[in-house]
Amino acid sequence: MTEQIFLGRQPILDRDGRTFGYELLYRDGPTGGVLFDDPDDATRQVMERALLHWGMERIIGDHFGMINASPSLVRSGLHRSMPPEGIIFEIPEHDPFDDATLDAFQAARREGYHFALDNVVGRQELEQSRLLPAASIVKIEPNRTDEGELPHLVRMIRERSPGTLIVAEKVETREDFNRCAVDGFDLFQGYFFAIPEVLAKAARPVSSASAMTLLAEMQRDDIDVRRIEMLVSTDPSLAYRLLAVVNSSAFGLDRRVESLRHAIVLLGLNQVRHLAVLLALSTAEEASEELLTTGAVRARLASLLTEDPELRSAAFTVGLLSITDAIFRTPMEELVDDLPLSDDIRAALLERSGPHGATLQLVLTCERADIGALADRGPAEIERLHAAYGAAVLWAEHLRKQVATSRRTPRLRLRGESTRRLART
Repeated sequence: MTEQIFLGRQPILDRDGRTFGYELLYRDGPTGGVLFDDPDDATRQVMERALLHWGMERIIGDHFGMINASPSLVRSGLHRSMPPEGIIFEIPEHDPFDDATLDAFQAARREGYHFALDNVVGRQELEQSRLLPAASIVKIEPNRTDEGELPHLVRMIRERSPGTLIVAEKVETREDFNRCAVDGFDLFQGYFFAIPEVLAKAARPVSSASAMTLLAEMQRDDIDVRRIEMLVSTDPSLAYRLLAVVNSSAFGLDRRVESLRHAIVLLGLNQVRHLAVLLALSTAEEASEELLTTGAVRARLASLLTEDPELRSAAFTVGLLSITDAIFRTPMEELVDDLPLSDDIRAALLERSGPHGATLQLVLTCERADIGALADRGPAEIERLHAAYGAAVLWAEHLRKQVATSRRTPRLRLRGESTRRLART
């Protein structure tokens, strides 16, 4: 049975009932259970699931997504794996903020990231808060705060941080909502409006070894796009993840891609680096090595059998993706719908039509050693196909050994850069 993953989503509304955004929540089952040992790991899983499994456009649309996080996530730079546009990290006020942490938050703000000061219950917290000047939002729990204190809290935030939005969370009754609206809150969240919705989706795991290898390679000073393409090519599940990110409007990309190299160039090496960090920290399951090798052989053989040099990269991508339905145990139609593939690549994967479809069909025929299907081809053509298949197998084996070597000597550093700002309220 295919394993499922889950994600919680609760709306945040303005005083007119319009959706401002959603808080995205870790969930470990369909009933909304929340069991985890490491809060940072739960945050990473929420980020990975929202960005790489559902896609930001599907999970929040043109609204904001709010994710619980700790200061350590910002200090590590992992926040950069998410797009600054539309994402707000909720930081609990009770966490310590030393000078280095505050510097990290201020740098992230300059890069366009936004933060919400979470779990505020009293004026003393705000008076001592070092994060408030860097926060775009303050979240207050009215039911944990003295009723007479709320107007003073709101007024203090307005005075100390003009323009900051104030959210009343855990609003459970109409009386709670009316009271908070009168006290001057901007946004509202709680069971009175909606309980968190639990979304479910078939898991599409990436090999943790492949993700770690990509992460190590992305830390090199002499990064080579061709080398990155080669590493992604070793694991169809990794290629699928990369293409899925290109399909996310969160990065401002609305393009159909023709190949893996095209996707890498569109994203840029900085964003690939951030995604490698997120994948390496979030992956746990291993895909079958046999399936990964089969994908590599198909990709190489499709490229070798394509005469037009301009089409070889696309043919390679078709061969590589042709195994993803077996890896993820999901119909190819569903997988292709989540990717920004060109019409030729889609037709090849779904219908075996078009120039790449004919090539893929020939690749599968060679893979099965279907002599009957090759009966109408002359001896010279059959010999050419046999030689190409042998060369593809040797190439995949050589690639496997190269990757195995690089996995033994990883060099990891976290770094990166992102842009854009919160502009919608």
